[in-house]
Amino acid sequence: MSALDFRLLFTRSLRPLARISAVSLGLMFGCGPQSPAASPDETPPAGSAAPAAAAQGTSSDAQYVTLPPEQREAPPPASASPAWKFPAIADTTLDNGMGIKALQRSTLPLVELKLIVRSGQATDGGKPGLAVLAGEMLKVGGTAQWTSQQLLDKVESLGSSLHVLTSRDATSLSMAVTSDRFEEALDLLALVAQKPRFSDTEFRKLKRREMDRVSSAARTSASWAANMVLYRELFRLPSGEHPYAAYDATEKQVERLGLWEVKRWHQSHFTPKNSTLVISGDVPAERVASAAGKAFGTWKGSEPPSAEYPAPPAIEGVRIFLVDRPKSPQAELLVALWGPPQSSDDYPTLKVANQVLGGGVAGRLFLDVREKRSLAYSTRSGVERMSQGPEPIILSAGTQTAKAGLTLSGLLEHAKLMDQAPPTDAEVAIASRYLSDLFLLQMESVSALGSMVSNLVVFGLPNDYYDRYRQAVSSATQPMVEKISKRYFGGAGVLVVVAGDAERLGAPLSHFGSVSVVDTENEFKIEKEIAHDPNATIELQRLDGT
Repeated sequence: MSALDFRLLFTRSLRPLARISAVSLGLMFGCGPQSPAASPDETPPAGSAAPAAAAQGTSSDAQYVTLPPEQREAPPPASASPAWKFPAIADTTLDNGMGIKALQRSTLPLVELKLIVRSGQATDGGKPGLAVLAGEMLKVGGTAQWTSQQLLDKVESLGSSLHVLTSRDATSLSMAVTSDRFEEALDLLALVAQKPRFSDTEFRKLKRREMDRVSSAARTSASWAANMVLYRELFRLPSGEHPYAAYDATEKQVERLGLWEVKRWHQSHFTPKNSTLVISGDVPAERVASAAGKAFGTWKGSEPPSAEYPAPPAIEGVRIFLVDRPKSPQAELLVALWGPPQSSDDYPTLKVANQVLGGGVAGRLFLDVREKRSLAYSTRSGVERMSQGPEPIILSAGTQTAKAGLTLSGLLEHAKLMDQAPPTDAEVAIASRYLSDLFLLQMESVSALGSMVSNLVVFGLPNDYYDRYRQAVSSATQPMVEKISKRYFGGAGVLVVVAGDAERLGAPLSHFGSVSVVDTENEFKIEKEIAHDPNATIELQRLDGT
C-alpha cells in the first residue's frame, strides 16, 4: 500500500467517527441534526408527543417528552435466566492433614493462591486484637531468612502483592501471579506461614499503628462504635464470653498485648490440620497437588484448641443502646434480629426476603425511608455471615441527629411489615432473579472464584453449595418467602444501637423503650439508664442544619 492509499484509507475511516461526534455534540448542546418535519397532510399516530412539542414550538423535542403512564410501552419481558453451574473443584489432602482445593480456569494465564487458616478474631480467647496482630506480623515481620523489606522485594519480584486478612472466622494469606510463577509464589507463601520472623522492632511499630487505628475509629467512626456495642450485646452471655462478642479491639486492649502472645497464637492455630490451600486459575489440579506437597509436605502441627460457641441469648422486646458521641451532627442506627445459620434450609429464602427488605435500591428501606420520606442518606439490611450458630439480620441507616427518632421508627416499622405486609409476587420475582443471576458477575475473575471457594472452607459448606443455593433462591415463591418472613420477623425482639449525641437523642429514643447510654471514652461501659417514655416526641428541632 502506497502512502497516498494509506492516507485515503485513514481519512475514510475517520468519517463515520466525525458523523458520530457531530450527532453527540448536537445532543449535548441542542443543535444537532433535526428530525424531518411532518408534512401538513401527515397525521401523528395515536399517543404521539408531537402535538405537545408543537405547542412548545420545538418539533425536535418531541422524542424527549415524557408520556403519561397509560401511554407508555411496557418494557420487554425478561429473558430466561442463563444456565449456570459452579466450576468443578478438585479436592486433595496432604499426609499432614492440610486440605487442597483446586479450581482450574484457563481463560487467562493467572493464578490466585489463598491459604485459609480456620482461626480468626473469634479465637482471640478474651484478648481482642490478638489474631489481627498475629496475621499482620506474618506480612510485616519477615521470615526466618528474610527481613520485612526483603520479603516485600521477593513478593514484588513475582509481580504480586501479599495480602493478609483476619476476619471473624479465618485468617487468609493470598497472592496472585502469572501461571509460570506459580511454584515460586507457593514456596514463598509456605515460608511466610510456617517460618515467620517475629521481630520485636516490627511488632512495636505494628502495635502502635493498630492502637492508632482503633483510637481513630473510636473518635471518628459512628459505624465502628455502634458495631462494637451491637456485637457485645448480641452475644452477651450470663457467664463467660462468647467468641463473637468482640467486634474489634479498643486501644487499651491492643496496648496490653505482648509479642509472646502473638507467637503462641500462631503456633497453636497455624497448623496443617487447620489449613486449606485454595488455588484458582490457569493451573491443573495435578500440578497444584505436586507443588503443594513440596511446599507444605513437611509442615507439622495438630488441631488447634477447640472453642465453645454457645447459643446466643434471645432478644426480648426492644432493647436500646445509645453510644454517646457528643455534639455529633449525625447518627448511625443499627437494628438486629436473629436469623438462621447459613447451613439451614431457610437461609436461601431468607436472603430473598432480605433483598426485598433492604438489599438494594429496589428494597423497601431505600424506596421508603430514604427516597419517599427522606429520613436517611443511607439505609440497607443484610445477613451477617458466621461459621457457627445463628446469624443476625441487621438493618442500618445513617441520618441527621434531628431525624434519628423518625428513622428508627421507619426501620422498626419495616421490620414488622415483613410479617404484617409480606413480600408480594412482584417483589419476590425481582429479588430472586437478582440473587440467582448475581453469581454470573461474581465469577468474572479468578480472584472472585478463589474467594467463593474460600468461603466454602471458612463456613464449612459443601462444594455444590452454590449450585443448590442458586437453585433455591431462583425457585423461591411468594408463599415460601412469606412463611420465612413471618418466622424471623414476626413478633421477634430487636436490639437497637444508635451512635450519636446522647444529650439530644436520649429523650426521643426513650419513646421506643428504656435506653442504656454507653460511654465510648471509658471502654464502652454503660454510664446511665433512661426510662421508657412512650409519650416522648421522636422528632427533634434541627439545630445548625442537623
